[in-house]
Amino acid sequence: MTFEEQRPTTKTVDEMLAKEQITELVHYERYARDYGLWDGMATCYTDDATIEISWYKGDINGFLAASKPAPDAQTDSLPAHKMHDTLVWLHGEKAVAVVVTTMTGRTPVQGQTMDNLIYVRLVYSLKKVSGEWKIYSMTPIYERDTLLPVTPKDIKPVVGARDSYKNLAIVLKDLGVKASDDLPGLDQPKSVEKFMDTTNDWLNSDK
Repeated sequence: MTFEEQRPTTKTVDEMLAKEQITELVHYERYARDYGLWDGMATCYTDDATIEISWYKGDINGFLAASKPAPDAQTDSLPAHKMHDTLVWLHGEKAVAVVVTTMTGRTPVQGQTMDNLIYVRLVYSLKKVSGEWKIYSMTPIYERDTLLPVTPKDIKPVVGARDSYKNLAIVLKDLGVKASDDLPGLDQPKSVEKFMDTTNDWLNSDK
């Protein structure tokens, strides 16, 4: 019988805390991967961690190096992970977390800008190192995927609309509303940096 066939149970406060710590860890690992928080991402793994995915198989140091985009990389082409249900099985100082995930990537394909939606279960093996949970391995179970045009060819774009929400601008225009053009978005990295700096200052202030 595999671990998946056994319903995960939480019998003590310590187990509840461990599962919450593990869930927080694996969610942050993907968040850091998506938004280029490389130093934070590096703290999530054991020194001997391994990763096996569609485009990489090897140790964690190689994965971290390979994950970092070139300075001129198109931000939209980076995968983003939308994490849904998370289940955790505990066994002493080892654990397995399974996260139902949708991976999204925007990239040119045969002359069109496409969204690739990939549906997976991310399977994390974890263990405690000096009292702290760390990721020992991560491998996705691929289920299915979809390739969709970002904007159908017969839909007219809104001139000057921001790339981060250009399709939303089309929808709003049809509703008689003009989309704001000064919101934080990945197409204007400085807008995100400014917004997050302001939020950080608020969080760390005593007011």
